[in-house]
Amino acid sequence: MHAEGLLVRGGELKIKEMEVQCYLFVLLGSKLFVDKSRDRLRPTINLFLKDHRRLTDYAWGASALAYLYRQLGVATRAGSKGLCGCLTLLQAWIYEYFPLFRPSQLPQSLDAPRASSWISPRLPGGDDARQRLACYRQLLDELSADDVTWTPYGRDGHTDIPRSLFTGPHSLF
Repeated sequence: MHAEGLLVRGGELKIKEMEVQCYLFVLLGSKLFVDKSRDRLRPTINLFLKDHRRLTDYAWGASALAYLYRQLGVATRAGSKGLCGCLTLLQAWIYEYFPLFRPSQLPQSLDAPRASSWISPRLPGGDDARQRLACYRQLLDELSADDVTWTPYGRDGHTDIPRSLFTGPHSLF
C-alpha cells in the first residue's frame, strides 16, 4: 500500500497512527516478547495494538514477566538451545539478588528505571568468554544462601518507592 492512498483515506493522522502502531509492534516483538526466530514477530501482538486508546489498559510489565517466566521453563528442557523473553529483566533481577555477578552502579533518582543504573561490562569473545563462563558456573555451583540478597530494596523497600497512580483493582462487573 502506498502513502498516497493513506493520505486520501485518512490524512496525515492515519499515517502517524500507523507509524506508532508499527513502532510498538517492533518494540513489543523485539524487546519484551522476544522469540528465537530473530526475524519474525508474533502477529498476535497486533491484536493488542488495534485500538491505541486501550494500550494503557494492559499490564505490559506483568505480561513481559509472565512471558519470561514461561520461557525460562522452556529453556530448562532437555534439548533446548536458547532462551527467549526480555533478558534485560532477567539480567536486572540477577544484579539485584546476586551481588557476586553485580557490576558497578550509577547513582540514580527513584523515578528512573532501576535497570538503567547498572553499568554492564563488555564481555570479550573467544577463549576469554569460555573462561568467564567456566568461572560463572563455578560461582553458581558454590553459591550459598548468604550470597543472595533476599531483600534488595531493604527490609521495608516499599516505603522508599514513590506512590504510583494505582488505586486498586478495577471492577470486574
